[in-house]
Amino acid sequence: MDLHSAEQHANLSRFLLSRREALERHAGEEWSSAGPKSVAPYVPCASARVGALLHAARLSEEDVVYDLGCGDGRVLHAAAAQHGCTCVGLDIDADCIAEASGRAAEQGLSSRCSFAACDLLALTTGALRCGDLGDALAPAERGRRFPPPTAVLIFLTGHGLSRLAPLLHREWEAGPALRLLTCVEALDD
Repeated sequence: MDLHSAEQHANLSRFLLSRREALERHAGEEWSSAGPKSVAPYVPCASARVGALLHAARLSEEDVVYDLGCGDGRVLHAAAAQHGCTCVGLDIDADCIAEASGRAAEQGLSSRCSFAACDLLALTTGALRCGDLGDALAPAERGRRFPPPTAVLIFLTGHGLSRLAPLLHREWEAGPALRLLTCVEALDD
């Protein structure tokens, strides 16, 4: 097992496999990664993978990067700090969004990083392209607008990615160029 995989497996054990009972208690919560609107459970990206992911994205200061299923925001914090790009993190889990926003403030990245609770499955065609996410946002977030993305990161399970694939395909086809970067994780022990 390489270093990336070993760290990701440790995150999987810590944030998912060892917390199954706690996650089951949140299974009915609408704005939770364990709830019915979630496309994947919360398992943070291994820090060893972040550099490779950002390198593959070919980011610059001119980019606007969306992370669909951003979790605690660690990938976007690194993108903003290392590349100076504008970042938008979207996740169903309101607690993760609060943590991501807090960490951005702690790191002095609030001017470059925005986070919002969002039901990714409720996004309509064109929503990402124009930055108006409409009713896909949590009620307290509605009315917020974001700059349109030049790159979209998706680090989900294969099942989650397949649920978002039709929307992503339509957004990608709509042009102009939109870079889609995916990292698919198996959630088994």
